[in-house]
Amino acid sequence: MLINGIEIDLAKLEKPLLLVKEDEELLFRQLIQSTLEHELIQCQLALSTRKTISLVRDFWLAMYKDREKLYINSEHALLYPIRLIIFELVTQDDYFKRLSKKSFGDEWLSLIYAVVLLQFVLQWIKERFSDNQEVYEALILLYRNSDDNVDDQTSPSREQSIGQAIAVKAIRSEVRENSQEFASLLYQTYNFLHYLHDIEEEKETNKLPSIKNVEDTLNRFYKKRYTTNKSTITG
Repeated sequence: MLINGIEIDLAKLEKPLLLVKEDEELLFRQLIQSTLEHELIQCQLALSTRKTISLVRDFWLAMYKDREKLYINSEHALLYPIRLIIFELVTQDDYFKRLSKKSFGDEWLSLIYAVVLLQFVLQWIKERFSDNQEVYEALILLYRNSDDNVDDQTSPSREQSIGQAIAVKAIRSEVRENSQEFASLLYQTYNFLHYLHDIEEEKETNKLPSIKNVEDTLNRFYKKRYTTNKSTITG
């Protein structure tokens, strides 16, 4: 599938961080393909590369499935340290747990939650480290498609491994030192998703609106409720 001018095979995403069944993989592929066909530019960071779509799948599965039945695939987790630290920091938060309770068993709601949540988180990370060249060079593959043909079986070079380790340490440290700010980010994301529900209640329907129709709302929400600089949520 063509995404941001780059061909990405949705059947060849990075390996999942969680243990996942074949039918769950197929379901996600069907859901994400339908979503990507709508060109959701307001969630460009979350849906821009093979890596970020793989992380959307991780969040989607964590929201869709019973938490008691979620298990980290330790073999896969070792391959993707940056994905793993982002996943762990977000899913340990109480607001993520609240969202997952609401979306449990609902494949579409889980996907919408996962996409919007990851968009907010990646924007925050991008802003925090855009001036730190050492860290940003390791993170840049989250935001660019240059690595989409990389073979997962190929071990990273020593330099890449060092870069990933530095990025993981920096992300963990940034969240720890700015714990209230990070918690506020997730809280505002939680509120925004409630806002989508409120919009839909006014329409007297039981489905959330298409994300495609809320680009301005996403940007207004980000500027008013969470401002670290002048960037919009669309990146």
